[in-house]
Amino acid sequence: MSDCAFCRIGSGEIDEELVVCRSEDVFVVPALKQRQRNPGHALVLPVAHVTGLHDVPADLLHELFEVTARVTSAVKGAYGAAGSTVLQNNHIPGQALHHVHVHVVPRFEEDGFRMPDPELRQAPWDVRRARAAALRKALQEKA
Repeated sequence: MSDCAFCRIGSGEIDEELVVCRSEDVFVVPALKQRQRNPGHALVLPVAHVTGLHDVPADLLHELFEVTARVTSAVKGAYGAAGSTVLQNNHIPGQALHHVHVHVVPRFEEDGFRMPDPELRQAPWDVRRARAAALRKALQEKA
C-alpha cells in the first residue's frame, strides 16, 4: 500500500465518491483545502506517482493539461464562476504531498483572491463530495 494519499485515490482504493472524473492516466478531485470565496477548488492529477512537473512524460503532460482545460470550462456551470486561476506548485517548501497536481481555482467577481490565502481551510468530506458531484455533472454536460 502506498503512503501517498493521491496514489490511493487515483487507484480507486479510497475516496471514490470524491473522484470527479478518471481516465486510465488522469483524475480530478476537489481540493482538501478550500477558499471560502472560491468554492470548487479542484485538483487534476496523474494516476501514476510523479513528484515533479519536469518528470511528467510528454503524453501524460498533454492529457493532464487537456483535462485541466476541460475543468476550467466546467467550473462556470458547476459553481457559477466567472473564470478560473490555474496553478501548479513544484516542490515548494512546506508541501505535504509530493505528487504532481494542477490547481483549478474558480474565480468570482470581487472574490479578493490572493496567494497565500490565510482563510484557506480544510473542507468537510460531504462538502467536497457535493462539489465533486456538481463538477462531474458540468463536465458531463460539456462532453
